[in-house]
Amino acid sequence: MEQKEIFVRNDVFFTGVQEMLRLGKSVRIRVRGSSMLPFLRHNDDALLAPPEGKRIRRGTVVVAQTDESGIVLHRIRRIDRNGRITLLGDGNTYIFEHTDRSRIIAVVTRYYRGRHSFSPENPLMRFVGLLWCEMHPWRRHLLNVIWKLKKLITA
Repeated sequence: MEQKEIFVRNDVFFTGVQEMLRLGKSVRIRVRGSSMLPFLRHNDDALLAPPEGKRIRRGTVVVAQTDESGIVLHRIRRIDRNGRITLLGDGNTYIFEHTDRSRIIAVVTRYYRGRHSFSPENPLMRFVGLLWCEMHPWRRHLLNVIWKLKKLITA
């Protein structure tokens, strides 16, 4: 049976996702774009869980409604004293988004790439994710190296 892809606007798509999450179900979605490189690539999958009862902290990967970009799947870069949350995609070098706890739609609990899967909350993955956050000023250069290596490998 041939699989077909259907593209739906984020706001429409996530209305359905939010309904499933409200019912306490987890939802597996296909990632689009490169804003979460190198941890999530275009066409990887992410498993989303309801945010209720989940630990929301610096380094947690969430789906949230933001002031600037609508709905995004990005990592929490910072939570200030007033509860204001700053998000930054792992593949972004300068585009920050802002939200608050009430606008977090889901927490990413698992990444899928091909037959492999891993948890972003695994201690090693969490450490690497936080380290990547701290490398913010230099990430642009590291991402360029990753892109060049990828082109060499796939050439």
